[in-house]
Amino acid sequence: MALDVQAATAPGGGARRTRAPGRDTRAEILRVASELFVEQGYDATSLRQIAERLHITKAALYYHFASKDDILHALMQPLEETVSELVDRLERARNLSEFADALTWLVEMFLDHMDFFRLLERNRHAVEEMHKAVQDLSEHLQMHERIRAAVHETATDVHEEIRMVTALGAVTAFDDWAPKLLAEAPPEIVVGELSTAVRAILQLPKRRDRRPRPIGTT
Repeated sequence: MALDVQAATAPGGGARRTRAPGRDTRAEILRVASELFVEQGYDATSLRQIAERLHITKAALYYHFASKDDILHALMQPLEETVSELVDRLERARNLSEFADALTWLVEMFLDHMDFFRLLERNRHAVEEMHKAVQDLSEHLQMHERIRAAVHETATDVHEEIRMVTALGAVTAFDDWAPKLLAEAPPEIVVGELSTAVRAILQLPKRRDRRPRPIGTT
């Protein structure tokens, strides 16, 4: 693995290279890029600006990411993994209550991805174009079929099936209908209200013993 380097001033005024021991440069690039994409937009941010804010060379940045598109794709990856986990949880659900738990799990994951939703609100067109570019249509259709089959298998009748699809849509489409609200409202309120809405749509009793976990906890 190549060493990350920084510019420093050597005795006599010359420039020298210094190591940054233990530094996770890739993670720092993603953090800073996300900040800049939110502050000034994806299109207005350059790789040079990202490198300058990190005090690294562009060569060090290029070691981790070949392009700005690669950085955006990496920022999207955790949410894609969350969606994959959701599908698995929906398939494991054996009844309405467990289906609600799977959706509540997704809602609580919003707390982990608030930075992404803020980035999405500021750069929706760029994110959507990236999603189209990297998305495999067959995988996307397969995912939808898995969810459809999971809902049909869990529902005991058509009434439950309709409510389950409605609850699923309420959660997964929330960022489309209310991106600004999702990005700016207190996260605990968003999570609490969405979780309550899921159970109301499914006609399940409220879970008074459950509270949204605070940001930064697991």
